[in-house]
Amino acid sequence: MIVPAQLRKGTNRYLFEHFLHVTAKRMAGRTYPENPFLSCNLKIASGSTIMQHAILAISASHLLYKRPDMAEICASHYAIVLRAMKHAVTRWKTLDSCDQIALLATALALCWFETIDVNTRGALYHHLEASKFMFQTVKRRLKDHDPSLFGFLAEQYAYLATVSNITLRSARFDPEMNRTLSLPSLGLLNKGSNFYGCLFGCSHLVYETIPMICDLAKSRIKEGIAPSETSYQQYEYILGELKAWQPTQRYFSKDFGYAGRLYREACLIFLESSFQGPDTPSLELYAAVEPCLACFLEVFAKISYESPSWTTVMWPILTAGSHMRCLKQRDQLSDIILNSTFDMRAVDNTLHPLKLLWEKMAFDDCYYGSYGLEKVLKECGITMCVG
Repeated sequence: MIVPAQLRKGTNRYLFEHFLHVTAKRMAGRTYPENPFLSCNLKIASGSTIMQHAILAISASHLLYKRPDMAEICASHYAIVLRAMKHAVTRWKTLDSCDQIALLATALALCWFETIDVNTRGALYHHLEASKFMFQTVKRRLKDHDPSLFGFLAEQYAYLATVSNITLRSARFDPEMNRTLSLPSLGLLNKGSNFYGCLFGCSHLVYETIPMICDLAKSRIKEGIAPSETSYQQYEYILGELKAWQPTQRYFSKDFGYAGRLYREACLIFLESSFQGPDTPSLELYAAVEPCLACFLEVFAKISYESPSWTTVMWPILTAGSHMRCLKQRDQLSDIILNSTFDMRAVDNTLHPLKLLWEKMAFDDCYYGSYGLEKVLKECGITMCVG
């Protein structure tokens, strides 16, 4: 790739090189043999100044972990992207297909910016909504002319839309996955490409259960204490899928298997909590969840701090952590996160809402699990950007 002129000088060059050698490696859950956050995004950036500024904003935000003096530069690039995006969206129908695709890629890049920048006002969901609209317009042309780029953009959208499900009662983003991506299964996404599993790792089936559990939770909220036969059958089906899941080792190293097991235990916890409903948690729920929490912590402790899988751990940390009543478990989770050398504020900051929840949980059993986390976030005016 020929590096665009504005990325070759001064601070921009420094930020661009930091993105190339550090940030991009922290964004993908799987970076070998190909990291599409480099190969695909740089291809877009070569002809799009908006994407160039998005890359610089992401790099600067990542650097804020150690360089607070980057705040103004970060805000400047972010503002340029937002202004350009707003202007381009108003002219959407007049843009050629290349510009529309670049705009979609930039909207998804902004989702990552909000996550890395630890936005607490839910800005990510505005970008996801924009991405959904854009995808539905360009997907056919993109699939026909650049299936590799389509696959990368689709995996980002599907991943971000899936892990946005951390609360159960609030109105959540509806990804309309079938209409937006027209995919029969997440497991087929990018299969055979050099970046298969760049975000989902070897855990596609596990991720597919998350929106299913959310739909079950919505049914259980309406039903009250006693579950319907339909809800019980759905619960049994999801439980069977999760228990039967095994990591596919043919493509992946053991850390990806650990990450998959981390998600599996978090999903089992999410399922039990969702099936019980929003009422005060029962002894039966505690008994069902505790073995999963123990397994979760055991597996989490095995994941190397250098593993790319760390980029995908926000959702399971929040889900499992919100169900931890035992001080020893909380300390163990906190130690694993705080000792991380992954250097991402987004990962470290997952502890903040959990600590708010744990303080409330000490005095009120209603502040437990996903429903309790939702309650705390609402009281504190926080809308988390999970990625």
